[in-house]
Amino acid sequence: MSVIKNKRSVSGVQFLDTAKELQTYTIRTCVKFPKRYFFIISNNIIQSATKIHAFVKRGNSIFPTNADDTRLRHEQFVLAVAELQNLISQINIAYDTFPIKENKIIKWMELIKTEITLVKSVIKKDKERYKF
Repeated sequence: MSVIKNKRSVSGVQFLDTAKELQTYTIRTCVKFPKRYFFIISNNIIQSATKIHAFVKRGNSIFPTNADDTRLRHEQFVLAVAELQNLISQINIAYDTFPIKENKIIKWMELIKTEITLVKSVIKKDKERYKF
C-alpha cells in the first residue's frame, strides 16, 4: 500500500540512499569533465564522494553497546559532514576552472545539502539517544 506524497516522512536511513545517489551522480558528472583535468580535479571529487558514502555506511553499521562504540559511530558521521564540506570546495574549484552546466551544479548542491541535513539529524538523534 502506498502513502500519499504529502503524508510521507523521511526514512531513518535515508542518508544511506542519498550518499549512494551522491556518489553515483558525482561519478556520472565527473566522467564528462575534460580528460586533462581527471587526475587534478575529477579524481579528487570522485574520491571525496566515495569517502562520504563509506563514512555513512561505516557509521550506520556500528550499533553502540558501550561508550567506545558510540564515540566511533559519532566520529564516522562527523567525518562524513566534514567530507561533504570538502566536496563543496572541490566542486567550486572545478566550476571556476572549466564550465559546468548550471543544472548540474544545482542538482549536485541539492544532494549535498540534503545529505548534510540528514547526517546532522542522525548525529542529533544519537546524542539524545546515547547521552554523550
